[in-house]
Amino acid sequence: MKQFIFALALIVFAACQRNEKTGKVEPTAETQTATAEAAERTREAAQDVKEGAKELGKDIKEGAEQLKETDAAKRVTEGAREVGQGIKQGAGEAVEAAGEKLAKEGREAQAEAKKKPAKTTT
Repeated sequence: MKQFIFALALIVFAACQRNEKTGKVEPTAETQTATAEAAERTREAAQDVKEGAKELGKDIKEGAEQLKETDAAKRVTEGAREVGQGIKQGAGEAVEAAGEKLAKEGREAQAEAKKKPAKTTT
């Protein structure tokens, strides 16, 4: 660890020089140039990453569109439609059966009411 700190201090010292007029330690012209070049390369790399991400997103979107157009996707979509239609038909049949049962019960209740006259208490 001590060797690492010493090496880092040596690099910082080598990259900087003391300004004789002000007494401040400032980076050398070479260090400033290297820093500017590194910053420019970083900006270029970030732009490349941004463009690559856009292109990747476009490729993914195109792949998804192609997948939607495959026979398997069409069969899955058609199967889902058939299932939905089956559910609607089954629900309709259940409601109809319930309606028929209610109608039958209603007819029986009316017939029962006609057979037995209402008892009145006077």
